Amino acid sequence: MENKLYCFSHKNGGMILFIYIIAVGSLFIFLITYMVVVAHHDTVTEEVITHPHIPKAFDDFTIFFIADVHRRKVKHRTIEKIDTNVDAVFIGGDLIERGVSLDKMRDNIRTLQQLQAPIYFVWGNNDYEVSPKKMFHILQSEGVIVLEDTIDMIRRKEEHLNIIGFNYSFDHELEPLVDWQCVDSSYTILLTHKPSSFFTLNDLEQAKIDLVLAGHTHGGQIRFFGFGLYEKGGFQTYNNTPIFVTEGYGYTMLPFRLGTKSQCHLITLQHISNV
Repeated sequence: MENKLYCFSHKNGGMILFIYIIAVGSLFIFLITYMVVVAHHDTVTEEVITHPHIPKAFDDFTIFFIADVHRRKVKHRTIEKIDTNVDAVFIGGDLIERGVSLDKMRDNIRTLQQLQAPIYFVWGNNDYEVSPKKMFHILQSEGVIVLEDTIDMIRRKEEHLNIIGFNYSFDHELEPLVDWQCVDSSYTILLTHKPSSFFTLNDLEQAKIDLVLAGHTHGGQIRFFGFGLYEKGGFQTYNNTPIFVTEGYGYTMLPFRLGTKSQCHLITLQHISNV
């Protein structure tokens, strides 16, 4: 009798263990599949910046902002769904990485050209993993404006915006080599790959910047119970300067996302009068 009970208990325990393994394995496969799907599901957010310093001629000026493309192919259908008139495209670095062909990068640029707006680019750390000279040549041949610690102006009527683009520096304490004397009092946007580069500036330099657009962090890419290696993307404000950090379009290392989104952005500037 005892032997029969032992056999029954042994078989029952083995069945429970088998069910447990199947359940855990199924959950793991579901989680992996979910993270892959999220990493390839595009989200286009719409952001509005209102400020009296925005020139009236640039009221409703819309920027398409994308960063951290990495290994991904920019989806034609994502671009085709945009029914807003885009005035400029800003690429916040990491357009490519080691193992990605320059032809694929060129295809992504040509997809963004469907927006029929001038394209601005700043370097990210992963861009240097491929031949920067060849990459620069392709960007120039496609009409992309490459900003390397330089300033460009976008003009409308008699007014203009300043666009400052920081080159990527692997020295986290090195201040960008921008000629700040060339930055006048017009509304100024800083395009930079890593958000921290804004904080290398002194108070007077920071005060010249009205909006920061950055990437690099992927919002942590994979977050468990709200926790990740970096803060989630979105807006923060430092001394009245809005800093917008995207969670990025692509991914690094593994094609997974959890608690973050594969995103790009329509950012519209709106002039408001002083109250």
